[in-house]
Amino acid sequence: MEELTLGIEEEYQIIDPETRELTSFVQQFLKEGRIFFKDDDVKPELLQSQIEVGSRVCKDIKELRQEVIRLRSMVAEVADKNNRKIIAAGTHPLSHWSDQIVTDQSRYIQTLSDLKHLARRLLIFGMHLHVGIPDNNLRIDILNQIRYFLPHILALSTSSPFWIGRNTGLKSYRSVIFEDLPRTGIPEYFESYGAYERHVNILVKTGSIENATKIWWDVRPHPKFPTIEIRICDCVTRIDDVVAIAAQQFVMVLKDV
Repeated sequence: MEELTLGIEEEYQIIDPETRELTSFVQQFLKEGRIFFKDDDVKPELLQSQIEVGSRVCKDIKELRQEVIRLRSMVAEVADKNNRKIIAAGTHPLSHWSDQIVTDQSRYIQTLSDLKHLARRLLIFGMHLHVGIPDNNLRIDILNQIRYFLPHILALSTSSPFWIGRNTGLKSYRSVIFEDLPRTGIPEYFESYGAYERHVNILVKTGSIENATKIWWDVRPHPKFPTIEIRICDCVTRIDDVVAIAAQQFVMVLKDV
């Protein structure tokens, strides 16, 4: 069996430290940080008050921890130089989604056109773990088995009880906002990778989606890379918790391989 690999993506908030509100600063952020960032370290997101980081491919949890520290330190340094702060949590407690500016890229403009109000409300911040599994059918088998544990994984990561100044009474309001989109939530059971491909092809042929990147389940075979992507987590505040939750998911996958 080939050794499994790991990767992580996190979506951070860009904050004005004086007002403590979100600030639409991602374009300036990327320009200022170009000498620090490499490859796909950092990318914009739907709204300009968000910034996404992506790790290099890691061989184990120790490497993953080093990557999370590297990426968080890097974006925090660029933010500090521009009188901004970076926050890791699933929602901002105060800022309103209607005040945020959509990133001027065709991908996001199309998303706004397709989903309108639902897209405008996506002021949420998540964490995605990738586990590299080259075998297509094995990825589907693990997807089927890990579905049961998704609520447990979410419970470990919750960091979004507040929404536009209100205590929602929920630990993860981010997940509630995200569930309003189509093709989200826990996926159905698939007998094989071929069955999954047929499912995607039906959605494409009926005009429901353009391609598999428009499927946003809480766990999915990544549409471009040979990984299973676990997407249910809130963005987690503490590095120790990020690493612990990632390790727990990795161990679950290892048990199923």
